[in-house]
Amino acid sequence: MHRHLTRMSHRSAALVTCTLAACLAGCGGGGDGTGASLDDSTATADAANAVLMASDAGDSADTAILTAQNVVAAAAVGGLSSDAERATALAVPAAAKTQACAGGGTATVSITGGTPASQLNGKLDGGEVYNVVFAACKGALGAGALDGALSMTVLASSGDASNGSLSVTFTATQLKLTTARGNATLDGTASRDLGVSTDGQGVTHLTGHYTSTGITLATHYNSRSSTFTVSALDIQRTATLVGGVLQSSSISGTHALSATLPNGTFSYTVATNGSASYGADGTPVAGSWTVTLPDTLIGVTVAVGTATITIDRGKDGTIDRTITLTIPQLASAAG
Repeated sequence: MHRHLTRMSHRSAALVTCTLAACLAGCGGGGDGTGASLDDSTATADAANAVLMASDAGDSADTAILTAQNVVAAAAVGGLSSDAERATALAVPAAAKTQACAGGGTATVSITGGTPASQLNGKLDGGEVYNVVFAACKGALGAGALDGALSMTVLASSGDASNGSLSVTFTATQLKLTTARGNATLDGTASRDLGVSTDGQGVTHLTGHYTSTGITLATHYNSRSSTFTVSALDIQRTATLVGGVLQSSSISGTHALSATLPNGTFSYTVATNGSASYGADGTPVAGSWTVTLPDTLIGVTVAVGTATITIDRGKDGTIDRTITLTIPQLASAAG
């Protein structure tokens, strides 16, 4: 596997850590990304993408699923004002309906499967299939905006979006989540098991398992557009929300990541070492990751506002280079 190294001009964050002597020794070189010649800017970009992309994919999927669940609840027949309105709704249960989203925008929902009554009870029931088209839809004020389509088959469910469990398979089609960091567009099929509970202070706690054999994530971060393929995805994800707005999240597990970037391509596997946590803006707060390339191991540790990247060329257990960055510098290397 060969890697184009002109990416270095787009990865200036890594150079912040170099003294003049260190730059001459280690930051100005090149390499193929697989062994002894892996340069600092490429290693930094690899580390940033390894830390962020699976978390971003999970955030996009969970945001869409929870938003769809809340939109369906808001459109329930039980919320209609008269028996005549309920009778009319029950007569055409599978018709697409456009519903205002809580924080702005709209979602158009059509339902098949289940029964006429279950389709309009405001809950996602086993056997139902939902097709949702989002248009600048925000699940709550201050939440990220969703565009694109989500097709979701409900395998099993109990409770509701505030307290319950849900098992689904879904296909995302140009499903774009726009946040302050930029936007990420999800395409592909995955499975998600969710458990949701809301405590007495109104804090919603989300837990679950996220798997996929292959999805793509097209990102536009830091004025760069890139396309990533996330495969062999097997992660546990938790999240905390207040008023429908993400406060924090964590992931643990493994995935493979490959990408076509503006200046090259790469492929490697990523594993968290325990649980890795993220802030409300999706940037890492704490955790440890191992990135495995054909002939190199990259370690990433985030703690107390600092990211430490280690490079083990040859996978011989010897650290050949250590790079230290702030979290904003690490995040700016992603995409």
